[in-house]
Amino acid sequence: RRKLIKDYPDIFKDKYLDCPNTKLAYPDNLYFINEIRSVKGFKYDYNCDYDIWDLILIFFNVANIGWLWEIMLCLIYEERLVNKGTMFGPWLPIYGFGAVFILVLLKKYRKNPYQLFLMAFLLCGILEYTTAWYLETFKGLKWWDYTGYFLNLHGRICAEGLLVFGVGGMAFVYVIAPLIDNWVKEHLNKRLSTACLVLLLLFGADVVYSHFEPNVGEGVTG
Repeated sequence: RRKLIKDYPDIFKDKYLDCPNTKLAYPDNLYFINEIRSVKGFKYDYNCDYDIWDLILIFFNVANIGWLWEIMLCLIYEERLVNKGTMFGPWLPIYGFGAVFILVLLKKYRKNPYQLFLMAFLLCGILEYTTAWYLETFKGLKWWDYTGYFLNLHGRICAEGLLVFGVGGMAFVYVIAPLIDNWVKEHLNKRLSTACLVLLLLFGADVVYSHFEPNVGEGVTG
């Protein structure tokens, strides 16, 4: 190991090799490589970099989870089954974009959960508000309305919803995204790009159709 450090100093920057406390245990807090954590037999790294195919698949997974979540809430509180969102496929893009933005734009905050929560809170608030403004301005309809909720802003965002998104953003970064990434690498691997392309084609067709014929109706729009 000392020879490797000497021959490849740019790669092996282990200046703590001869630290006294290494006689019993290596000082992990001084190691310059991010720790790879293991859970129930597989490894994942919440601080990893996601490539474009990973992000596309994560987008669709979270967009689908968000769609199911909204349908479930509607079924519980309004006792009716409706297809939520502006589109017709089993996805809510705002959830998918929120997940991707949190992974890409907030990467530097991953090592500080408190900062990550605050930044996810703010990022999701900006995304939800601007999306609601766009839909109301250019489509003339509301797909959600928080009027009457505590600390709401023009009915487009509210404190309760943003707290859920902040906590959900943390759960996504530290647990859900690494699990998805691990499953993809284990089961899809070479088929990942093909699966993403198929999903993009279906999503693109839905975008075009719903642009001219958006999903509206009782329980969907106000």
